[in-house]
Amino acid sequence: MTLKKIAQVLDIVRTVERPLCVFDIDSTLMNTGQRNYRILQEAVLTYPDMGPFVAKLCHCDMGYTIMDDLRRAGYANEEVLAKMNDFWKVRFFTDEYVLYDEPYPGAADYVYDLHAAGATIYYLSGRDEPGMGKGTRASFAKHNFPMDDRTIMHLKPRFEMDDFLFKLDAFADIKNLGREVVAIFENEPGNANAFKEHFPKAAVFLIRTITSKTPAPLRRDVVAFDSFKEQ
Repeated sequence: MTLKKIAQVLDIVRTVERPLCVFDIDSTLMNTGQRNYRILQEAVLTYPDMGPFVAKLCHCDMGYTIMDDLRRAGYANEEVLAKMNDFWKVRFFTDEYVLYDEPYPGAADYVYDLHAAGATIYYLSGRDEPGMGKGTRASFAKHNFPMDDRTIMHLKPRFEMDDFLFKLDAFADIKNLGREVVAIFENEPGNANAFKEHFPKAAVFLIRTITSKTPAPLRRDVVAFDSFKEQ
């Protein structure tokens, strides 16, 4: 399917009998900047020398890791930075902290419109069900994302499972639903490329937000966009 704009997906959904749209969550629908910034604010209580550098940042500055964010702000205590990954990890992947996330502008309305037009919405995320399932559902309810019998929330069964391999395994589940996959939305080029390979008839979109440090080159038939408010 050749679509150039995300606004065109709604028109396709209206013409398909059993349409399905797949959405990644972190850095696709939900901005994790507030979650990371909250963790940095708490870190200052344990590592007070970090305070002046955290003060230079805001939630809008958060990138792929808070350690890189701190380095970018000029913090150079590598001994503390080495401890920060564990400090971050035990908080970031939890029901409690996921509630700090905020949707990207227009994301909830966009998903709602597709759902209202008849699409089944398939949320596919590397978040793990035991540690983040409850918080994810509460967050989605809070921000008015569709959550009913025509939505599917597919999270990792175990935290330790590799995110990419989990998504590869999920392809079979999506195909077994017997619905027409109309559109897929991702923030990681490698994942978007894999989706296009396995679902060549679907429109695959990449939102330009945060990616891993070494993202794969994006396929030419994956369409990049900047905001769910694009028309």
